[in-house]
Amino acid sequence: MKIVTLFEGLDDSELSEIESHCHWHQLGSGNVVFDKESDTLEVYFLIEGSVRVLSYSPYAREKREVTLANFVAGEYFGELAALDGKPRSAKVVTSETSLLASLDGPSFRDIMMRFPQLALRVTLRLADIIRRLDSRVTELSTLSEQERVYTELLHLAKPDSKKAGQYMIAEMPKHKDLASWTGVSQESVAQVLGELARDGILERRHLGMLVRDYDRLRLMARAR
Repeated sequence: MKIVTLFEGLDDSELSEIESHCHWHQLGSGNVVFDKESDTLEVYFLIEGSVRVLSYSPYAREKREVTLANFVAGEYFGELAALDGKPRSAKVVTSETSLLASLDGPSFRDIMMRFPQLALRVTLRLADIIRRLDSRVTELSTLSEQERVYTELLHLAKPDSKKAGQYMIAEMPKHKDLASWTGVSQESVAQVLGELARDGILERRHLGMLVRDYDRLRLMARAR
């Protein structure tokens, strides 16, 4: 459990006590950890692997999954239901083979009462989640499908350490993952990427993508 950032600062005996109350889960890629509206109250700690938090887009004509967040080893999720006892607000699915530890809601609340520093970390994390979700909702509700894809590409693009002023997407997501994160169809993602490539804004580089005209892409994303 030392890998879990929430428990930073606890000694070995305190960590061992928490572990003794946990259940352990080895899950393959694509396994549902819990579904939206389920009444489970466990908090999950990611020891290995990664998961996606999913909901459904209210702006699509058909029911379409939208990725709200990604969590990797060392992070935790599910604390909202553990705190208020209400049904799950989202669905969580493993992105790869993952090892998780789970703690029931009452035990999680007891730990926060015993260690105020953990309660403060949980509170700050919830505040950060609210801020990020506000931004996600704004993007989904005010941007067109094309603009959502442009915006996500900007999020993914990082400065190239080998060439000043150039931006790279080191590992380009699959169309289905990009579609899930932006709330659009895979067909729309393919169409937008094709248009950007034809216009010379993007260029495929092995597993990644070179953003040949970052400023133009930024202007397109902010067209509204």
